[in-house]
Amino acid sequence: MDFRTAIKNQTHAAMMMLTECVDGCPESLWLSGSHPRPYWKIAYHATTFADCFLSPSFDSWERWPHHRREAAWTFAEDGSQIPEIEPYTTEQVMEYIRLIQSKVDDRIDALDLDEDDCGFPWYAGLPRAELLILNVRHISEHVGQMHELRIATGLDVDWRATRDH
Repeated sequence: MDFRTAIKNQTHAAMMMLTECVDGCPESLWLSGSHPRPYWKIAYHATTFADCFLSPSFDSWERWPHHRREAAWTFAEDGSQIPEIEPYTTEQVMEYIRLIQSKVDDRIDALDLDEDDCGFPWYAGLPRAELLILNVRHISEHVGQMHELRIATGLDVDWRATRDH
């Protein structure tokens, strides 16, 4: 199997686990957690950057039409805390996740995996292929956070080894 197929499969698997953390999440869990990191914001942050890192560069990233920058970040660029904001609903975040899932293969196919710079200023010099691995790790880190919170409420998440299993 080539790297491109493997990274597509792993991206899909991570997105499927993210889906499970969001789809049908009880409102009490969705809204739980202290500002600036409530459950819903962790889910939106993971979703936003899954989308962003599948773009050729930060500047070319086409934001989801309902994107609110303050929903994806816990702190402003100057280090100050972002004020509390109205949360997205699970349905809104699921709409965004489904949109990303529908584009994973085409976006990865369109990327030059031999590029020496991924196009994201905070990861300057990071090769494109390595950013795609980082993307899977990033999604998985936040799925792990949400998974632990789900377990505490009696809910679980099915492990996905690849997109088909």
